[in-house]
Amino acid sequence: MSPSLLFQAALVIAVSVGGTYYIAEKSDAAAVPVESEVESKVVEPPKIHQPTSASVVSIPRTNGQFYTQARVNSGSVKFLIDTGASVVALTLEDARRAGINVRSLIYDRPVDTANGRTMAAAVTLKHVQIGGVRVQNVSAVVLPEGLHVSLLGMSFLGQLQKVEATPNQLILRR
Repeated sequence: MSPSLLFQAALVIAVSVGGTYYIAEKSDAAAVPVESEVESKVVEPPKIHQPTSASVVSIPRTNGQFYTQARVNSGSVKFLIDTGASVVALTLEDARRAGINVRSLIYDRPVDTANGRTMAAAVTLKHVQIGGVRVQNVSAVVLPEGLHVSLLGMSFLGQLQKVEATPNQLILRR
């Protein structure tokens, strides 16, 4: 085999999808279906769906934590992102900023925090938005005391398509 023929053979890529092999020369070329011995019909290569309307936000690490500013209902709230919190937890002051009538809240929901068990008021936030990432009807609690910064928990994060942590940033995709 000549060296140039050997070089061309090394550039051929074969991928099997559902019993049909797709051959592409030079990895940037289009895949061409080739009949396999197992299956005689030729199928189109699978289309990769990449949503064009997906919103992505990158949050830098600060002092070992991920903090972000978010639009909550009608106000702005600073959050510590906490994947260990099952719901979004708001301080009393942040609940006021979000337009929640804190005088009408009923603190009848027991919650376990790092400082122990306390009572919280359950609320539903119309929306929480960080950059282009927006989630509506987010379950949350308001804690009257003991919380120094509001927590962005899983009732928000769990509705995202992807949450990815790297050494220097947290990436949120909706």
